[in-house]
Amino acid sequence: MAADASTADQIAQCVIDSYRALPKRGKPTSKGPGKEEWTVLAGVVIEDTCPTASERFKCVALGTGLKCLHSEQLRPFGDTVHDSHAEIIARRALVVYLMNQLQQSMTAIPCQKPGTFDLQPDSTKYRFGGEGQLLLHLYTSQCPCGDATVESLKTAEDDNSGNSNEQPQLKRRRVNNAVIRGHQDFGSLGTLRLKPGRADSIPTLSMSCSDKIARWNAIGVQGSLLAKLIDPIYLSSIVVGDLFNWQSIDRAINQRVANALLGKQLPDGYRANRCTIEQTAVVFERSQTAMKDTIAPKDDVVTADASIYWYSGATSSVALVNGQRQGAKIRRGECQTRKLWPDVCKLALFHKYRELFPPSQEVSTYRQEKDRATEYQAVKACLLESQEFGSWVQCPKEYESFDVAGEGNRITNLI
Repeated sequence: MAADASTADQIAQCVIDSYRALPKRGKPTSKGPGKEEWTVLAGVVIEDTCPTASERFKCVALGTGLKCLHSEQLRPFGDTVHDSHAEIIARRALVVYLMNQLQQSMTAIPCQKPGTFDLQPDSTKYRFGGEGQLLLHLYTSQCPCGDATVESLKTAEDDNSGNSNEQPQLKRRRVNNAVIRGHQDFGSLGTLRLKPGRADSIPTLSMSCSDKIARWNAIGVQGSLLAKLIDPIYLSSIVVGDLFNWQSIDRAINQRVANALLGKQLPDGYRANRCTIEQTAVVFERSQTAMKDTIAPKDDVVTADASIYWYSGATSSVALVNGQRQGAKIRRGECQTRKLWPDVCKLALFHKYRELFPPSQEVSTYRQEKDRATEYQAVKACLLESQEFGSWVQCPKEYESFDVAGEGNRITNLI
């Protein structure tokens, strides 16, 4: 079922209403006279297409944010969030929600009304949404960073640059021959990009949101841990607010994946998914565009320092700064105590997964457990062997070699 304009606006409004209902902690605020913070909001909405459904749209996960850690800030314990861009935070919050729903389904009495997951006949895997009754939509208040945005940003740059031909040094613009750093080389289309950052800053290892969403169109949004328990889950649509350019978004998240997997034999359930792409006229009040329209001409808008995440069933939202809970104090070279783990960090997700799927083998690391999702990893490998995604910058193995307690590999000069 495609999302028409009215549906797109309802999806956007559903996420924004859920955001507004959350406490103020971590939300953009005034930084003093003449300085207002802005952020990006993203959320995942489940649509129940059953004609008798009491609630058609439900926001089940959301996130805000514009920051990510650079390569020298990464920790080897899995207890911080490397990438705090809104779309990525929302997807990680969705995984927590899915784990909770799966846990309920696994312990449900057989005669109970079907929930979010149904156990497939003659299978050990669960299926999201039963017979296609539930659809998953992603809303983002601003076009995802990376390839989907470059043409809109190039237009803005051309409008503001005048006759300036100044460019950052080439050695700082590319990590390798194919991956571009941040907001550079706007003329290169269909290209892998790392998260934006100043040309002279320490590089990040986080691929752009465009690239990550495109990968979800091949491997699903459920992640590798859940892939052993459930069939892949794909987005039905993506609803975008500011910097909307249909052709750019379609190329970035749909066409690149279709080209990369053309003619490939994929495991059952996996495919080159194609999201419906829609624009919404619903305004998120803390977007960059909305803030510039409301502040005085002499005032300035700055990116928000904090991110927040929330998922349906959580007692409250959680604010993150530098990938950790706001206000948490971490010790260099030590894993945080469990109560300080963000629910959406790798370590917390690994721990929760272990509650769903107790180990039958020797204690494994997070990376080893991910690798055991063989079908998922086969599709991922197929994608990363393609011309379109072959230069993907992957998280170094040493940052995923921890066990469920955050112990394991030790790296020199630990953060």
